[in-house]
Amino acid sequence: MNNREALKLLYAYQQYLQACENGKQIYGPGYFKNILKNAEGYLKKPADHTVDLFRKNECVICKRPLPKTTMGDHLIALASNGKDVEYNKVPLCENCNKSKGKKDLLDWWFGKNHKLLELDPYVLAVYLKNKYRYFQETGLLNEEADVSLEIAWIQAKNILGYLFKRYRLVFESIFNGGTWIEDQNISEKRRQIFEYLSQNEIIIGSLTMEWFVFKGIEYVKSLPLEKLEEMESKLLKAEEGAWGM
Repeated sequence: MNNREALKLLYAYQQYLQACENGKQIYGPGYFKNILKNAEGYLKKPADHTVDLFRKNECVICKRPLPKTTMGDHLIALASNGKDVEYNKVPLCENCNKSKGKKDLLDWWFGKNHKLLELDPYVLAVYLKNKYRYFQETGLLNEEADVSLEIAWIQAKNILGYLFKRYRLVFESIFNGGTWIEDQNISEKRRQIFEYLSQNEIIIGSLTMEWFVFKGIEYVKSLPLEKLEEMESKLLKAEEGAWGM
């Protein structure tokens, strides 16, 4: 795995986790793959998440309150070729900034025995975008991935594996089984189902849509419209206990 691949995978993980709101929503592996397809395009854009981080008026690492006048510190140190720009700044307290120093964020984070899941997703997004810019400017995008990125992906993969497993179990417990099969035409299936439901003025949530994609358009068309709405209600109730971690 090279740096480019690692950054794309981790950014897709970060976006997927945010979409799931750390377990409050539920999405399948197809959703993750769709994010991954466009991940590099998003990595190239400036890290606009810094605005949200500064609004919290707290250190992004230890959560200590900070004054509203805090200007922020460089996430990727200037000594490590970080840029002196707004999208490379995050609110850090004096202690955390001194502790991190010139170290790479993930090297420092894992060195303190923290887990990837404990890192604020917005901070991870800012880090990944700045790291992409650094690798691009130094010609290292296609070089073997940094150890810290590989460690991060191992942890991310375990988290995703758990969430995908929970996703499948919801379907299996409600609809008595079936084996999840990845489908290359998943986007086309989703489009067909969306058009069919729109024509019949039926609004559904993300979980129900993923279930309908799993079953296929012919299955959806075979059901009475009131049955489709009944399934929506049933699936929404199931979400409440789907993510116990």
